[in-house]
Amino acid sequence: MRLHRLAWIILVTPVVAAGLPALAQSADGPAIKREFLFEVPGYKTQNQGGQTMNMYFHYRYNSGIAEADIPNYEDLRSHALKFMDAVDPTKNPYWETLNQELCTQLKDGFPIEAITCQLLVYPDNRPGLPYEPGYHGSIHTIGDIEPLAILSRPPP
Repeated sequence: MRLHRLAWIILVTPVVAAGLPALAQSADGPAIKREFLFEVPGYKTQNQGGQTMNMYFHYRYNSGIAEADIPNYEDLRSHALKFMDAVDPTKNPYWETLNQELCTQLKDGFPIEAITCQLLVYPDNRPGLPYEPGYHGSIHTIGDIEPLAILSRPPP
């Protein structure tokens, strides 16, 4: 159990740090990169037999974005929820397919130069469905940004 908690801390620490503005050197001095990270926890989808998942989004705004042009993350969150609510469960799409489509829509619809999206599906042991041990899911990344790799928090 202690090792599991330590592994979670090691894996999540770089992602938490990645949510802070990063600096990169340019010929004119340091260039500021503005980034944001948010989570949609416990989303219940009808896909693949009715799964529960966490959705994570980490993105970098377009270089030089004006303060007034920074979108409220709630707009991205609303878009993600509407997208997932519209999924046709009879088609039973793969998580990778959904994640690619969602991540691309967010990248194209907002002033974002790079984005990484993770769908982390909860373990499932419901009768009548295939047993799915452990958390599992998809990570999709567009542009020059570190891919997300968030694992579920271990139980207390």
